[in-house]
Amino acid sequence: MLPFDSNDYRSRVLAAVHARGGAEQSDPFEIYDIPIEEAARLGDAEVRARIDEVWAFWQRSRDHPRYRGVIIALLGLHGELSAALRTTAARTELAGRVTAARTARDGERFAELDAAVRRLVSRFGGLPEDKIAGLRALAATHGIDDAAFELRIRRHRRLPAGTAERATATSARRPVSAEVIRQVRADLDELGRIVGTTPPRSLFDLLGVTPESSREEIRAVRDAAAARNRERRPDRRRALLDDLLTAARALLVDGDPEAYLDALVEPVKAVLRPRVATAVLIEDRLLATAAAEFVAQAVAEGLDQGRARAVVADLAREHGVEPPETGRLTSPSRPGSGAAQGGWTGGGPATGGSAGAAETTGSDAPTRDRPASRPVPARASDWQALLSRARAELRAGRPIAASGEIARARELAGETLPPIRALDDEVERVIRDAGERWQAIIAELTANRHRAALGLVEALARLAADVPGPGGRLLEEVRALALDQCAQADELVRRARTSVGPDRVRLVRAAVALVADHEEALALLAEPAAGAAGPGAQSGGTGSSTAGSRAETSTGPAPSTRQPSTRQPSTEQPSTEQPSAEPLPVQPLSAQPRPAETPAAEPASVEPPTGVAARWDGSSVVISWRRTVTPGDVSYRIRRITADGKARAVGVTPATVIEDGGVFRGSSIPEYEVIAGIGGVWSKPARWPDPADPAGTAGTADAAGTAGTADAAGTAAPADAGTADAGAAGPGAAGPGAAEQLRSETGGSAQGSVDGAPPDGGKAGAAVFEVPPPGPRTAADEIGPASDLRMEGGRLCWTWPAGCTEMMVTARADLPPAGAQELGATTRKITNTRYDIDGGFLPPDVRPLHVALFACVRERGELVVAGAAAGRVLIDASGGLTVVGPGSAVAVRTAPAGGVVGAGSGSGSGSGAG
Repeated sequence: MLPFDSNDYRSRVLAAVHARGGAEQSDPFEIYDIPIEEAARLGDAEVRARIDEVWAFWQRSRDHPRYRGVIIALLGLHGELSAALRTTAARTELAGRVTAARTARDGERFAELDAAVRRLVSRFGGLPEDKIAGLRALAATHGIDDAAFELRIRRHRRLPAGTAERATATSARRPVSAEVIRQVRADLDELGRIVGTTPPRSLFDLLGVTPESSREEIRAVRDAAAARNRERRPDRRRALLDDLLTAARALLVDGDPEAYLDALVEPVKAVLRPRVATAVLIEDRLLATAAAEFVAQAVAEGLDQGRARAVVADLAREHGVEPPETGRLTSPSRPGSGAAQGGWTGGGPATGGSAGAAETTGSDAPTRDRPASRPVPARASDWQALLSRARAELRAGRPIAASGEIARARELAGETLPPIRALDDEVERVIRDAGERWQAIIAELTANRHRAALGLVEALARLAADVPGPGGRLLEEVRALALDQCAQADELVRRARTSVGPDRVRLVRAAVALVADHEEALALLAEPAAGAAGPGAQSGGTGSSTAGSRAETSTGPAPSTRQPSTRQPSTEQPSTEQPSAEPLPVQPLSAQPRPAETPAAEPASVEPPTGVAARWDGSSVVISWRRTVTPGDVSYRIRRITADGKARAVGVTPATVIEDGGVFRGSSIPEYEVIAGIGGVWSKPARWPDPADPAGTAGTADAAGTAGTADAAGTAAPADAGTADAGAAGPGAAGPGAAEQLRSETGGSAQGSVDGAPPDGGKAGAAVFEVPPPGPRTAADEIGPASDLRMEGGRLCWTWPAGCTEMMVTARADLPPAGAQELGATTRKITNTRYDIDGGFLPPDVRPLHVALFACVRERGELVVAGAAAGRVLIDASGGLTVVGPGSAVAVRTAPAGGVVGAGSGSGSGSGAG
């Protein structure tokens, strides 16, 4: 085995694999350039070394302009292909199979050349000299060199150039291969799927002519169709018609149409054979009426009358009966043909009635000397009628149905005429408007504002009733859901008007929970006497005070308790809704609390759930918790706390686990709060991460979730005071709350101090910020980190990890990126080749700038990005570089122009270069 040469491998092996269509047409011995005759003699170490050399060459050449596709495919199959060569026993067994496969492949390689040679010999009695050059070019396209070509044709006699064709050669009709018929049939079927109607059964059907048409007529129709097709926009239909019209010219114009009809006989027999067998089984003979139907079906499949009758007679004899006399049958007009539909080729010609279908005699060879009939264009009234139906559908509020009528009108007209385009644009505008209205309906349903949702549904029904909503939701289903919710709320309000005391309050709150915009329920809830009109109030007892205090504490969930220096409590956010009318996601009726099933006695307070946890599960975040200790029919409300401090509803469930699919994959897991509710009384929120956990807080209040003293007093503590405890806890003790506090107090600049002193060895201005937790782990996380991050000539440079050839570089100005595809960030994929050409990565001009590097690998041709950053830096306004260590809020700072500055506590190591 010769040493590996990359240039020789590219020209000798990779070019051959690419020419044959990829790795599927080759074998592992050829792909890894291992001689198959030496398979048993080579050692495992030598084979593994060759496999590694070839794999490394693929990695270096994956961006090759010509071989990029085949190299990516080979990289995806590398594990499977190399496994068959790593042991001697496996190589020996594979060598036997590959040798046999190569022999068969060589036979296929010479098959077309041998067929061409046989045809020339049958026509001329040998190989004329003026045909040798064409045969040699044909051989070259199949990878046959000149030596093999000469060896293949040397047994045939060579004739002088210009030798006349033998007279007996034209007497035999040249057959059309079954492969050509199958390819034409597949293209015709695909054209039918694109157009949306029954596909043409033959090339005659495609052109809208009959099999009895003359060659001149077929040529005129085919040329006119080709000219119209060239005016189409380039799409799949135009490409299919180009192929089919080329086949029509080769088979029907330049070739012999009779040979094409002969080739259609066997496919038609395959279609009719089971039907004839059934007819014979039932009657023990083939009736004349059944035979006539079968002849008509054979004509519809593309045959002429003579061949159709011959096919039915042959099938009858196959089943042991004599065929009846079918008489002279004229070719019926085929429904769905090119002529009937204005031409498959786009308003194609239709032959006239007398010239299009003539009666035939019993002979199988119809005459073809009739003059060509004049093509007749599709009638304008046909597509205009469809356009009128489309307008009627649009006025009736069915734009989807109107779009279907427009598509049929376009196909019948053969092009997008101005009236068709204008109506199509109007339909598209209506569909886009319906999509926007659906978004508004979903927003109202999510907030439980079913009265408002009903109004929007009625308006959408008048505009676009057949446009489905997100997830395929139907308008009638949404209307039924909203009506059912409103009916339940009306019943609760009716019962509340006749109730007093706690029952009245409970019923009103249940109605508002079902329909948040129920005007009467909101009015009853706002009445001062709603919570005090019980028997206790009439008798002067304590009942009214108890109900009143309960109304104060259970009107809605407790205010969102945030860390004092991070975000304000949710009660300080502006809101125009009643607390009890907090938005809820749409739930099935079985999952929503039934007022009639709630117990008569409700607790004075509900203990919050405990043990809230969140984790990634595929592309969603799973939130789990432990049940509240308060007994009763409990339901849990889960909310996601976004970066701006606002709460977003995730769902309401009686279970202790829920899945949130609204978090962007690759970002860090947000904060969540879970609130337990029993009979309209809600607990304080339990959060993840737990604010009472010392490992996740810095200067927070007690574990009960009360507001911090500094915020409660209306004053703002300095940054040093807010982070003193975090510094005392040791390196890395500052959790997310401390980092968010610094961001909120400095306006997003993420600058401050740690331990009450500058973190950079006494130098002020060092950056302190939170490093986001890593995202979901992928195969790319197995690659090591990028090292030696530095700035050279205004470009960010680093040392690439071993085995990494691609890197996602993500940059943003406000905070460190959490993932490679984070919203609001600028992301660029850089290969090691582009890195070498550019001399590094040129960051955006904005300063300060957080930059994160994410390693990438390829798995079966697909790019896989790491969940954890391979390196992070902060570029400040002066050009200084801060190399950020993993899992720390403290950074390592390097000077803007040369020299290495010391590391702060709790950070990773880094260096700077001038």
